[in-house]
Amino acid sequence: MNWSQRLKISFKVGLILFAVTAGNNIKAQDPDTITAIEIRGISKVSRETVLFRSGLKVGDELRTIDFSNILQVLWEMKAFDDIKINVEDAEQGKKVIIIVTERPIIKEIDYRGGTEIGLTSIKDKVKDKKAEIRIDAPYDPDAVRKIKDIIVDLASEKGFRSPSIEVSLEPMGPGLARLLFDIKEGGKNRIYQIKFTGNQVFSEKQLRSIIKTSEYNWFLSPITSKDLLIDKSIDEDIELLKKAYWRKGYKDVFISKPDIRTEDFTTEKARLKNTRLVAEGRSPSYDLRSILNFQIVEGEPFYEGDLKIEGNKVFTEVFYTDKYGIAKRDNSSIIAKFLDLKPTQSTRKKVYFDLGALNEALDKIREGYSNAGYILYRAEPSFTTRVVDGNNFVDTTLKVEEGERFTIRDIVFVGNDSTKDKVLRRAFLLREGDTFGREIFKDSMLRLSQLTFFDIKESEPKVEIVPDKNQVDLTIKGVESGINELLFNGGYGELYGFSLGMSFATKNLNGNGDALQLSVNSGQFQKALSVSLLQPYVADLPYSLSTSIFSNSTDYDASRVGAANAYSQATKGISIGTGARLSNFFKDKQWAYFTEISLGYSWRVVEISGGQNYYFRNANNELTSDVSVSISFNTVDNPYKPTEGTKLSYSYSYGGWQFGGDRANQRSNYEFVNYFSLGERNIFGFNMAYGHIQDLSSRGLLLYNFFRPGGENSIRGYRYGQVGSLEFDPNGYPVVVGGNKQFVANFEYAFKVADAFRFVIFYDAGNAWAPGKRVFSEALRQSIGAELRFFLPISPAPMRLIWSTKLNPYAYDVYGKNDFQFSIGTTF
Repeated sequence: MNWSQRLKISFKVGLILFAVTAGNNIKAQDPDTITAIEIRGISKVSRETVLFRSGLKVGDELRTIDFSNILQVLWEMKAFDDIKINVEDAEQGKKVIIIVTERPIIKEIDYRGGTEIGLTSIKDKVKDKKAEIRIDAPYDPDAVRKIKDIIVDLASEKGFRSPSIEVSLEPMGPGLARLLFDIKEGGKNRIYQIKFTGNQVFSEKQLRSIIKTSEYNWFLSPITSKDLLIDKSIDEDIELLKKAYWRKGYKDVFISKPDIRTEDFTTEKARLKNTRLVAEGRSPSYDLRSILNFQIVEGEPFYEGDLKIEGNKVFTEVFYTDKYGIAKRDNSSIIAKFLDLKPTQSTRKKVYFDLGALNEALDKIREGYSNAGYILYRAEPSFTTRVVDGNNFVDTTLKVEEGERFTIRDIVFVGNDSTKDKVLRRAFLLREGDTFGREIFKDSMLRLSQLTFFDIKESEPKVEIVPDKNQVDLTIKGVESGINELLFNGGYGELYGFSLGMSFATKNLNGNGDALQLSVNSGQFQKALSVSLLQPYVADLPYSLSTSIFSNSTDYDASRVGAANAYSQATKGISIGTGARLSNFFKDKQWAYFTEISLGYSWRVVEISGGQNYYFRNANNELTSDVSVSISFNTVDNPYKPTEGTKLSYSYSYGGWQFGGDRANQRSNYEFVNYFSLGERNIFGFNMAYGHIQDLSSRGLLLYNFFRPGGENSIRGYRYGQVGSLEFDPNGYPVVVGGNKQFVANFEYAFKVADAFRFVIFYDAGNAWAPGKRVFSEALRQSIGAELRFFLPISPAPMRLIWSTKLNPYAYDVYGKNDFQFSIGTTF
């Protein structure tokens, strides 16, 4: 409640008391009784609600009632714009009349203008700040003020220092309104000159190179926007300047916020245009140019003295000095930091005292204590200066309060209506009674997010300290999503003709975390049936078991591919596998919780018939039987909506004569994936994969065993199987046969327009090389393009609309240079 509301309540209470005492001539010894209560002005709020909140009842005595409290309680309902309370004479007592003016119910929220800020940015930030206004709720001025502040901050981040945000309510019916935010950003302040006063250690040119903000440049400024006058950027620049001085020993340096002088260079023509824009309700634009002047008081340089630790018991003094040495190393050499070289003791007698390195060391020390469960650790540095031979030295004393080690008392999951608690608990690395370490807690949250069917990104976990105990309670709130998928698909393709199919998949069968998938597809030239089951924990033990049965047939009809390439292929088989995380064997290693090793066996029979091409010869009941082993390290936060993390994997399969296969071979695959984000919306992804198949028989590899890149899962723009070594059949007809060696690389930039929509730009490159040809002996086939990815409630995997262009297509490519594809899933 603000001061104006308190003043209004005090004034009204005074009027009430005046009416009760003076106007009605009440005697102190004769209290009056309330015989009637009337409420006026309500239509949406019930009479019973007002009476219940106010606490008034017929029969109450006036002098026992706190009218100030009643007004405050009614204000806190946030349902009224005005409240009055009158007292009148009534038969055998007093009548209390409560008169209210109800706030309208908000049915819609609309943002107008603000195109430079972006409507999506506003909605996302409002959601992140948990400042959303509920539809069908009364108008709340406090909530509106929060949103206005958020819009002002967003405008400031884009260089708009004086935005205009007008809030209004548009009637939509009796007691109903549309809440309207009318946003006009105004003009951007651009920095045309940056000056420094008082600097002697660094030149103005050196200081400008230290900060991120730059002066206006006609070529670079529209691209980098570093010339915009943004308060947050200025604060960051001041910190960068301080750190530069601290590295030189100037611990007492003072750098003021810059003096800003701004001039309006808007032309007369632009002013006339602005007048028209304002009349049309649109945002005007101005040419505002600013000069910044930083005032610097450098002080004197200081050298490093003695470091003393007091009060430490958990970690020795070596722990502190090591962290301090690492911080100084990182501040002095980017290369040493990148290579993680061990800090060395300086042989120089005088080393500059780096206050920035000390602060960073304290953060690293605090992190170490936090990981050990000492979450209330504190360290206060104190400095003593001394002069030796005309030089200033700083002795540092760290007074440490380690506190007690905290353990976990209780772990509660909220929102798992279908998922059993044990499924979430086995993904969570911490247990009741464990030490509460920040790093392992962070890793536990990552493990939960990798489940894909329990979304925890929308809610922050709650960590509550148990009163009078060295324990914490953890509450993790999530939303179940993408558990079950039922997809119907049908269509027409140039190669496969008409097809109709259905698939059902669940990633959380019966809430046990098991994944089951059933798929059936039937068409003119293609039929497929598959069933697969994955149990990540068998009998609640940390070992996985997977089984898959499949049968499919494809008819490459002469009417579709030409008589020379026509053939039919039928495949049926079964595969089983088991796996375990290395944390079963290395329990004290964090990386082991994200590393999985698997062992599998696959058996399949392939029959090729009706082949008319030299490379698609008939093969009756070719049996492939192999065992495989794989190891994978994966910290990617989400398989469908990745924003950060790394994946490294290696797999090897052996199909020797010992397992009964008709053509012995061995296969190796390597993959590296990395995602990182810049800000909340800019996501970069990189994938690199290499595979090799070696023939161990004298009969050679059949075509279906080759790598055949192309398609939305490898090299977009090229059709599946249309990338690889080119061979000519006996008739001189070119045939892409793929190869026994494959390399594929993918680069992606994804802009997160909204949580359910991403715009992607990509570059793909790759090829496959047939036996007898060296890797990279033929050029990589390349493509670029763009994607729209939609995330729908029916499936966690995105729907994709892919536009692509081949940069170096084959000369004989009959599909054209440009291509459009529709797909569900991800490329890597």
